[in-house]
Amino acid sequence: DEASATAQLKLADGSRIGTVEFDAGDGGVTTVDVEVDLPDDEHRAPAFHGLHVHANDDPANGEGCEADPDQPAATWFVAVDGHLRSGDEVHGHHTGDLPSIQLDEQGRGDAEFDASRISIDDLADRAVVLHADTDNFGNVPTGTAPDHYTANGTQATHDTAATGDAGTRLACGEISRR
Repeated sequence: DEASATAQLKLADGSRIGTVEFDAGDGGVTTVDVEVDLPDDEHRAPAFHGLHVHANDDPANGEGCEADPDQPAATWFVAVDGHLRSGDEVHGHHTGDLPSIQLDEQGRGDAEFDASRISIDDLADRAVVLHADTDNFGNVPTGTAPDHYTANGTQATHDTAATGDAGTRLACGEISRR
């Protein structure tokens, strides 16, 4: 069935912690079904976690969901590159930006949603990444007013524009057509 795709989410040590399934729906809408079950030693506090389709298209960075659990988390899954996007899209509007998933106190969560910006054809050779932190979807007011985000300056603004400041890559899964 060429109208669906799936990814097995794995931690840096290779242990499987969930799945993400994509199914073509009516009117060009893709239905996404996500299930996550983190082991006891991972991010277990109830929280939302960023979820994105990553481009996985620059061979110079490596190939697929590679990670060495003995290295810092900032080095995990860098081979899958940045978020899938068209042109100069900013975070919150990237083709690969998906709704966050909320995990409970046992590290479990599931979600089903429709994604109108991404088609099954867009998913070939891509990867899904579950981030360690909450995604702000680029919704942080910047500027000089008292209610604007200035505390962390340029780097924080850059991280928000690139990834929604969703933190390190906790798990990754290469997408395959089914």
